Amino acid sequence: MNFGRWPPAHFPLYKFSWGNVMDIKNVVEDYWNFRCASYTNGITGFCEEEREAWKQILSDALPSGKHLKVLDVGTGAGFLALLLAEMGHEVSGVDISAGMLEKARQNAGKLGVDVNFSLGDAENLPFEDSSFDLVVNKYLLWTLPEPPRALQEWKRVLKSGGQVCAIDGNWFDPGLLPGLKRYLKSSFRIFVKKDRYPSLFQECYTPIRPFLPLYRDINPKNVSELFMNSGLTEVETDPLLGILHFENSRLPLLQRVFRDYQIFLISGKKRKS
Repeated sequence: MNFGRWPPAHFPLYKFSWGNVMDIKNVVEDYWNFRCASYTNGITGFCEEEREAWKQILSDALPSGKHLKVLDVGTGAGFLALLLAEMGHEVSGVDISAGMLEKARQNAGKLGVDVNFSLGDAENLPFEDSSFDLVVNKYLLWTLPEPPRALQEWKRVLKSGGQVCAIDGNWFDPGLLPGLKRYLKSSFRIFVKKDRYPSLFQECYTPIRPFLPLYRDINPKNVSELFMNSGLTEVETDPLLGILHFENSRLPLLQRVFRDYQIFLISGKKRKS
């Protein structure tokens, strides 16, 4: 497959059966297969300081002193998978995009860590029941057509007492102030590089966003409710202030002033049987 080619030969021919999950996932897969050529981990290209900041967040969220069997769902370029492998855990990563998995394997080779990456769907995982101590994901929930089904799958592959940690952000907050900031970014190109990716993102996601329930309405309250409705217990929220501080220290002043989103971590546990 020729990753990094846009548009795919069949992309203009998509004729959606509106609401058809496979059609939606095909679009998402194509977009991220294209983006794999340019996608980087983190805001700094996954530098040592950024890795350490995230490792501290993960250490605070996870049981201390335990060697965990971890699944990173929607691993992308391997951000969380590589961090957790560096921290000494046994890690598998799964993603719908073969191109992003190729990028993740390259990143793992550069860091000298061992992660088992495989192709798979976050809402239909290719793993046995009760296989993992921990399921993690980063910036995934907003991309899913069926978030409740995903939570049931993540809970299914967890061992008794296992934990889910989801990191996401209110990227497309419909509020007035975030909307104004996004308008300014789009109008004046303050934050984004002068490249084609913002317009291609819109080309890809505009037709399917009505069928992504959390696309415009993802926030700690909604995700916490999603976790609790799935049967997870001890649901907790972390506003990731340490990461916010790190990112703000690396961003130009205008980007800090007009930042239009916040990120957060939600965790919950599978009941012990």
